[in-house]
Amino acid sequence: MLKKDDPSTPSAAYSKMSASWEKIRTVLAGTAAMRAAGERYLPRHSAENRRNWFVRARTAVLHNKAKEILDAWVGRPFSDPVHVAEDVPDEVAELLKDVDLEGNDVTVFCREWFREGLAKAFAHVLVDSPVVGAEGRTLEDDRRERVRPFWSFIRPENLIAAETTVVGGREILTHVRILEKSIRRDGYEEREVVKIREFNRDPGGSVSVKTWVNPDEKHKDDWIPDGPPRLLGIDEIPVVTFYAARSGLLEGIPPIEDIVDLNIAHWQKKSDNDNALRVASFPILSATGIADEEAKMITVSPMKLLYSTNPQARFLYVEHGGQAIAAGRQDVLDLEAQMAEHGAEFLTRKPGTQTATARALDSAESTASLTDSIIRFNDSVRQVMYLTGKWMGLEEGTEGTISVAEDMGPETTDAADQNTLGGARTRGDISRRRYLSELQRRGILGDDFDYEQNEKELAGEETDMFTPPPRKGGLPPREEDEEEEEPKEEEA
Repeated sequence: MLKKDDPSTPSAAYSKMSASWEKIRTVLAGTAAMRAAGERYLPRHSAENRRNWFVRARTAVLHNKAKEILDAWVGRPFSDPVHVAEDVPDEVAELLKDVDLEGNDVTVFCREWFREGLAKAFAHVLVDSPVVGAEGRTLEDDRRERVRPFWSFIRPENLIAAETTVVGGREILTHVRILEKSIRRDGYEEREVVKIREFNRDPGGSVSVKTWVNPDEKHKDDWIPDGPPRLLGIDEIPVVTFYAARSGLLEGIPPIEDIVDLNIAHWQKKSDNDNALRVASFPILSATGIADEEAKMITVSPMKLLYSTNPQARFLYVEHGGQAIAAGRQDVLDLEAQMAEHGAEFLTRKPGTQTATARALDSAESTASLTDSIIRFNDSVRQVMYLTGKWMGLEEGTEGTISVAEDMGPETTDAADQNTLGGARTRGDISRRRYLSELQRRGILGDDFDYEQNEKELAGEETDMFTPPPRKGGLPPREEDEEEEEPKEEEA
């Protein structure tokens, strides 16, 4: 039982989100995780015995449409590497090559951060810096010894509580608790070590951090401080949260959750249908008009004769008609279609969407939910860069900018779309440059298409069209090019 002075006590928002996270995490982990979850996602029927359910559960296979759709969503903005602008200082650009001190560059790191946010509504990054030396160190000392900040990816399940206040119109974190797990080897045995890092910011701007440990595995709520609190070198708690869909502090609606629920229903329906098909695939031998003694002597196998002393006896196989199996199969196909439809809706443009940066997009445009999430993500990345510059002692605004592509082009390139563009060009509603630009944006023209070069090539073609072909090289002139020779006057 958690106590009021137990630092592992989660916030109410965390407890509210936990069930969704567990469900989503299990489905995305695949077949093995779904089987391990047991009856939680594959309930046992009322008349089904434990042995039959176990066989059904061990043979069920998850068609992981949720993971497939999530990967497709993430792949859209990360089809190209994260764009590092020219205003990023060299020392920051060097940091981005190994942004987490684990060998991952900024593109790999941001892709995982973005994916986790789409899956679970939000995810966090801690901009940390190594603790070295004694008090009185300077930034020059850190730079000389190559001590620099790094990014730590924090899954939503590991940030158990947070509190904020508004300062100067900005939401500032005042309290954060992060659950950290590591493996420690004790001889040849591996033991999990759990710690809690607690950040607190006072009204004056001082940020302190202390670590809690639990040395007694038998008493999970007995936490003791792991040394005295220490002050951070910056005046903000260096945690940034990317919200794909925010409904409150540490609360949101995971974009993938509806598809996960459909995937669970598909897992259950497909298991039932596969089990029905397995049972119905074995015909049952039936016999009428035979005595009990004769029935006990019957052996069903090849090269065996079935007989009875009753001339009216009959032997036949009873087989399933298959109507129920066909209906169950259709239910499975319908669920697959619904999952695909939900996945496409996240890419569909909807007018009137407001971005996380509180600026409306151009009124002539509409925004897909995925595009809106990307804009929110880029805003979070800017905050991480700002905190990185703060750790490095850079002047605010000089840390530079990085971003992922927000304009991924339209979600469809069907014939109707092309015809609409063609009609607008024919009527003169749009320029040729705009028309060709839209064709390139839709993938009809290649990425290497160059408008200016195309204009030069067209001009060359027009010249060729109106210049008579040369008559050299042994080719006879065309009949239509031959001119009738005028008769010469004979000399008198």
